[in-house]
Amino acid sequence: MADIPVISDTTFFMLLFVIVLLIVYFMIREFRLMKTTGLKMESDLMREKLTLLKQQGETKSSTPFTRFSPEQVAAIKEVEDENTSLEVNLFAKERLIDTRLRRLENYVKQAKLDTMMGKISQEEKKVK
Repeated sequence: MADIPVISDTTFFMLLFVIVLLIVYFMIREFRLMKTTGLKMESDLMREKLTLLKQQGETKSSTPFTRFSPEQVAAIKEVEDENTSLEVNLFAKERLIDTRLRRLENYVKQAKLDTMMGKISQEEKKVK
């Protein structure tokens, strides 16, 4: 009786192969669950943020922090319009000054170069 093996070599390797497959399956499953759980938690967090933002928006629009009378709103709008027109005028003047300064610099450079060319030609005449 000692000569008859209880489990043959092929069955042993088949059982070992099945056990390894089960372990690999559970490992892959756990990795997948970890990944999807993280994504699910992130999406839940984003959903909660959106609901909070919606609630804040609803409370802001229903009860404003300050209430202005129509005259005050008109006065504020008038001052803002005046500020805008002043800013546009200032920008236009700054651009005009910048371009005129660049033109003046170019005139100065041209005059310097002309005088340098004159001096060089005089020096060349002296050398010849």
